[in-house]
Amino acid sequence: MLRQLHIRLRMMPKWLRNHDTLYLGLWSLVVGVLAGYGALLVRFGIEWVSRIWTGEASWSEGLHEIHWSIFILAPSIAGLIVGWINNRWLPVTEERVIPGVIEALAERGGKISFRKSSGEFVANILSVGSGASMGREAPTVALGAALSSLIGQWFKLSEKQIRTLIGCGVAGGIAASFNAPIAGVLFALEVILADYAIATFTPIVMSAVIATVITRSELGNFPMFTIPEFRLVSSWEIPAYIGLGIFCGLLATLIVKGVPTARHMYERYISFPIARPAVAGLLLGLCALVIPEIMSIGYGTVDGILLENVETNMVGQHLPLILFLSILLVMKLVVSIICSGGKFGGGMIGPSVFIGATAGALYGGLVHGMFPTWTESYGAYALVACGAMVAATIQAPMSSILMIFELSNDYHIMVPLMTACVVAALTKRAFGSDSILTEVLSEKGVNTEWSLERSWMRAVPVSRLPWRSVPSVHVSDKLEVLKKVYISSGKGCVIVTNDEGEMVGMVTFFDLQKWLLDSSLDQVVVAEEVANKNVISLSENDSLLDAIDILDRAAFEQMPVTDADNPKRVLGIVSRNAVFSTYHKLIVKHGEDHATKSW
Repeated sequence: MLRQLHIRLRMMPKWLRNHDTLYLGLWSLVVGVLAGYGALLVRFGIEWVSRIWTGEASWSEGLHEIHWSIFILAPSIAGLIVGWINNRWLPVTEERVIPGVIEALAERGGKISFRKSSGEFVANILSVGSGASMGREAPTVALGAALSSLIGQWFKLSEKQIRTLIGCGVAGGIAASFNAPIAGVLFALEVILADYAIATFTPIVMSAVIATVITRSELGNFPMFTIPEFRLVSSWEIPAYIGLGIFCGLLATLIVKGVPTARHMYERYISFPIARPAVAGLLLGLCALVIPEIMSIGYGTVDGILLENVETNMVGQHLPLILFLSILLVMKLVVSIICSGGKFGGGMIGPSVFIGATAGALYGGLVHGMFPTWTESYGAYALVACGAMVAATIQAPMSSILMIFELSNDYHIMVPLMTACVVAALTKRAFGSDSILTEVLSEKGVNTEWSLERSWMRAVPVSRLPWRSVPSVHVSDKLEVLKKVYISSGKGCVIVTNDEGEMVGMVTFFDLQKWLLDSSLDQVVVAEEVANKNVISLSENDSLLDAIDILDRAAFEQMPVTDADNPKRVLGIVSRNAVFSTYHKLIVKHGEDHATKSW
């Protein structure tokens, strides 16, 4: 009895691996736990660093008690440390936070190194905690994705499984950050994976739920912001919300276009990369001397705007609300671009929420002032604009709509929210399809739009392609023999080998044609002289994606497939037609499977 139980327990891991849905479901629970506690670690880490500089858990709580020198010293000193981390600890060629996650999925099969994830974590909490105008949501997402990737690598999961687990980590990160599990699920599917199959959807939901439960158990089930009840006063307000969407879309365009411009200016004028975050910190500190609300995440200020309780003091002067909001909007937008372009840690989701709230309050104040009986007060417009700005900057309207809905828990806000988010996303898209998450990847030439297809093409080994046997001749065989083998085989190519049977070169019609007319050379020229020795080949361990990448760059029609242990020993030959025929068949099959799973 005990022996049978022992055998069954030993067989359990293998049994689970053969039941992919259950196996991933169990791992998604683990990822949900890690993402939840990872979110708490990021949050408490930022608060710890903030207390060192301000004595408070956030910069918003201590803005008016901080000595003026802290505004300059904190981000400048942190910038020097972050600059060192960026250039000594982190891989220089890889992107950070959410763009880094997308890049890993598109280029490296979802593999994220422990060195990169640990360095990012330190840089992120140090940056945001020291006042950099960045957000904590992207670091939380990146940590959840990194932990998921490391689990997948340690337990030798397939690329498809790692991809799904990363989606679980991302969903858990967003859910834990905003206390919004539905938005977390949609964000992972809409922004990161672009895969809505049931097999993918189920573990992601489980992970988001677990992460939310963990953060609620530690922080309580409270919304991220204190939001009063708002309503749609009149159907005539809809055109006003359309205008708000256009306004937010234009601001998002400034952010998405401004960040790479700032990045290039740093590269052009500051030759030492280590110094760039410090310069950004110094500029931020100087601006904060005028309007300190721009420091760090600034969610305390956002809370005040939503509650319509804004302190409009600036350098000792009381300003009109509209003027104060205008200055705050411009300054926050500028310093966020400065910090992001300077390679501070953190992300742009938090600044987008702040900028959206400020822009919405400014816009709503003007609209309500002109049409007081037909419109809601400016707090409602600030709430809607939070979603509209995020929707436009990350090009994810569905996730943004659900995020604000979960934060407000107010169905009455849905119609204006949906209107503004969709209009904002479309307005930004009119100026380019890149989001704040993908612009740096597009600049590097990373194609993020077909990362899912690249993932399953990487999973198809060359051994699944229809190989053909390939004729061969010895290096010392005469031209006459080479011609006969070439013609009789009908394969369109001949491999030239040495005494050990290893490939020296390959002969195609292009190589042979200049020797065809002069028969006097048949007994003089040997195969080695005719062969093309610059042959690009595939290893038997390569994938369909490797074959397509090579054929996209080269004009030849056939490639040798070589032994993985001895790249000079040819196993067969694969044609361009066979590669792309297999690709098209797999596209059809993948589409049918995807539709079936989604259904």
